[in-house]
Amino acid sequence: MDAACTAPIPLLLAVLILLGGCGGEDSSSGGEETTKETTSTSAERGESQTIDLTPSQDSGVSGTATLTNTPGGVEVKLDLQNLKSNSEHPAHIHEGGTCADDRAGNGAPIEYPLIPVSAEQDGTGSRTSQIQEITVSGLFSDTPKYIDVHAEPGSEEDNPPGVGISCADLS
Repeated sequence: MDAACTAPIPLLLAVLILLGGCGGEDSSSGGEETTKETTSTSAERGESQTIDLTPSQDSGVSGTATLTNTPGGVEVKLDLQNLKSNSEHPAHIHEGGTCADDRAGNGAPIEYPLIPVSAEQDGTGSRTSQIQEITVSGLFSDTPKYIDVHAEPGSEEDNPPGVGISCADLS
């Protein structure tokens, strides 16, 4: 009778070990789900690229453009220096050309308007714009594009209005 009573104990232990292993599998599949979340699209990861804006038309205006994927599109942050104090400068992403084309007087059409950059007293300016339904890699692919910061409208002292004063190719 003692042998009959002890036989179910090893069987019970085996079942518990198997169930414990299943629980372990559930927790590891939870780990797999976490891994899937960390390998999401580049837009969700916040892919970012910073490029240099270089002077056009001897303006001396330079800076950087930082393009970062966001859940709905791309954030474009322009940081500029050597602007005329307290001035405002239209900025755009043009499609179908390059900075060299623009500097030669062959500008391309505006594809994405950006918020104008307002210069501080010290000649620096920063502005962040949001472009919907595009990614950073999408801006850098296919048709050539460039970011162009323009002279202040109505200001003809240094550059005629609308002329590009700082530019960066998206290539």
